Amino acid sequence: MQRFMLRLVFTLALLGLAAPALAQPPTTSGGSGMALLNLDNTVALHGYDPVAYFTRQRAVKGNRGILERVGGATYYFASRASRYTFLKNAPGYQPQFGGYCTTSMAQGRLEDIDPEVFAIFEGKLYLFKDDGARARFLGDPRGTIAAASHHYFEKAQQQRSSY
Repeated sequence: MQRFMLRLVFTLALLGLAAPALAQPPTTSGGSGMALLNLDNTVALHGYDPVAYFTRQRAVKGNRGILERVGGATYYFASRASRYTFLKNAPGYQPQFGGYCTTSMAQGRLEDIDPEVFAIFEGKLYLFKDDGARARFLGDPRGTIAAASHHYFEKAQQQRSSY
């Protein structure tokens, strides 16, 4: 009887911890668990510091000696302070759409990015293959994000189904 009660308490505790995670809406950043990631081996953003896009408003190459692995991706940072900032809110600094070109994703295509071509929109990092793709995004950011979100989750589902 005592074993049964311990198992029951343990199971209920697990369910209680899992419920909030299940209630969260999906995200298109790399930490979603549904991630479709644009990586060089395991390195995200072609080795650029994800925090610098926000704090310095420019792309800054990361240092291979200052890294963190999150959600299947390895991020390099320009400084230890940048790494610590990232660790406080990793999903907030990770690129949307797994680091693929946002505008291409909106058209249903997976395309690599130029890490120096980006936009911060409503507190999130969006990356692009070139200046033209960024200009199209800026013309209708919400529409582009909606279309890209649809294709991102569709492609992530296809990837999971192929395993």
